[in-house]
Amino acid sequence: MKKTIFTRTAAALALAAALAACGGSTNYTIGGTVSGLQPGTKLVLTTNGMETTVEGKPLVDGKTPDVAYSFPRQLEYGEVYNVLPKQIGTNADGSPIYQMPEHQTCVASGRTSDTAGRLSEIRADYRCALLTPSIGGVIKGLTVGSVTLINGSTGAPLTIKATETAGDVPFTFDTPVTWGQTYGVTVLSADKVSCTVSNGTGTMGDNNVTNIEVNCVANPT
Repeated sequence: MKKTIFTRTAAALALAAALAACGGSTNYTIGGTVSGLQPGTKLVLTTNGMETTVEGKPLVDGKTPDVAYSFPRQLEYGEVYNVLPKQIGTNADGSPIYQMPEHQTCVASGRTSDTAGRLSEIRADYRCALLTPSIGGVIKGLTVGSVTLINGSTGAPLTIKATETAGDVPFTFDTPVTWGQTYGVTVLSADKVSCTVSNGTGTMGDNNVTNIEVNCVANPT
């Protein structure tokens, strides 16, 4: 392994020296593509004291096209780079808060951190997707039997069994809902109880839905 690393390093240095000797450039453009970026939204990327704004293009056949980008300044051979979204704050635990396009989250899908010259081309790619928050809430009064909930006609039903007390029972559907889509939680079936749903419909925003309330009453015996 060490021999391979030394061999690659020597080859890269030899290439740089050859380019310099013949008047060639040993500077490297740092860029890549962003996929999945919604039309009109923007992702700001930063590295080495630079930033560039990538803007989503109009849909093509109903799909988001890849958007190419590059930073304004080239890197010299041996410069270390780390392409990241623009940082806009810090969490309580010290982790960074990055600026994201509206209603989306973006993650690296290529080699976004490396040393210029190690590869012949720098492609720091990113992939964006619409947010997919969860939906849930609490069930009240479920002291006997069980209740099965469903969101619309898709996704797996969620069955919650009775507890020994009448306290609130929290629940969250396993299947998230994509931003901008509607949801509608109803009672699919119930055993030994009758249940009604409040706050069960809406259009998904950026954050998890936690205010759905299911009220259950035991059936007469």
